[in-house]
Amino acid sequence: MKEQILSDKQRRAKRIYGTVGIALTVLCFILTYFYRPYAYSHHLNDFHLADSYTSFFGVPIIVCLTQAFFRKESEKWSIPKNIVYAVLFFFVWEAVDGFLAKRMDWVDIIASVISGCYTYV
Repeated sequence: MKEQILSDKQRRAKRIYGTVGIALTVLCFILTYFYRPYAYSHHLNDFHLADSYTSFFGVPIIVCLTQAFFRKESEKWSIPKNIVYAVLFFFVWEAVDGFLAKRMDWVDIIASVISGCYTYV
């Protein structure tokens, strides 16, 4: 009985993580198609939010989706370790993109680190 309760709690947590991860992904797509063109066309000074919201939402999206879909019932994935991996992934992503595009986007790297901090909290 106790194993069944634990399993139900884990399944419920996985559903919550999946729902939050998918909702944040949908929010990123909505911002891509509506907010970014609006901010660019009206020359809004939004403190680089239109450029870096994908990095702000990227870390919680990766953490939530990996917790929901890639964690097995018997495994305990550490969420702080998952956050560190997500921030490192975005750092490497920006470094490779900076190498290929010949321009490093420091705002996205800073946004990833800030995102990792607020995801941890």
